[in-house]
Amino acid sequence: VSAQACTYDAPVRACPTSDDVRVNIDVVVVFQIIDPHKFIYRLGAKNFDEFLNGTIDEAVRMLVRKEDHMTVYNLRSERAGVMLEILNNKFSESGVAFSDVKVTSIWLPDDLFYALESTTKMQKAMEKLDRENEFEMLQIKQENEMQIEEIRRKGEQVLISEGGRKKRAELEFEQRSVKAEEEGKIALIDAESKVEVMLLETQTQLNRTKMQLDTWKISEMAKAEAQGATMRVKAELQAEEAIIQGSLQEEKMICEATATKHEASAE
Repeated sequence: VSAQACTYDAPVRACPTSDDVRVNIDVVVVFQIIDPHKFIYRLGAKNFDEFLNGTIDEAVRMLVRKEDHMTVYNLRSERAGVMLEILNNKFSESGVAFSDVKVTSIWLPDDLFYALESTTKMQKAMEKLDRENEFEMLQIKQENEMQIEEIRRKGEQVLISEGGRKKRAELEFEQRSVKAEEEGKIALIDAESKVEVMLLETQTQLNRTKMQLDTWKISEMAKAEAQGATMRVKAELQAEEAIIQGSLQEEKMICEATATKHEASAE
């Protein structure tokens, strides 16, 4: 009896699933005889083969019964922990220990297999179409998002540009307002200065005219006084001349009278 690990292939045929589909299962177990004495005297090689085959058949059918024809493939290449526990419990007194249990192959009935294969192909084709459709939809979505983003970015650029224009317009308006206010103040100051100059010139002209009038008045009064004095002197001279003329006339008359008197006396 070998104490090395041994591999045992146990095919199970026509195992019913939960939806009553008959499947064929191929199971591989790994065991080791740890107690040759118990193995030989309590079980023996022939009985071991029959007992192991029956136990595996029972355990596999129990596992398959919990699956349907779509999920039964999930048993492939999986460690059947329940089956391993059952085997170790049943062979613990026979000097045999099991270390691994694997479902290596699962076969469905041919007609169901081909139907499922066709269904699987169709599903894969549908999945491919769905993936292609999803890819196209994703492309369309991405393109739409890019277009929307481009529109949004352009809109933001327009808003920024318009905001800049508005800001420039406000600054220009403020500058023009300040400039207009400054020009208005300058014009007002200039006008006030001109008015002050005009008032000063008018006052100066008024003062000049007043001075000219006063000078003319004084000049005219002086002329009038001088003319009056001249006329008075002239009148006085004329009066004196008249007096002198009168005196001379009187003397002439006296002389003539005297001469006449003498002539008369002489006669």
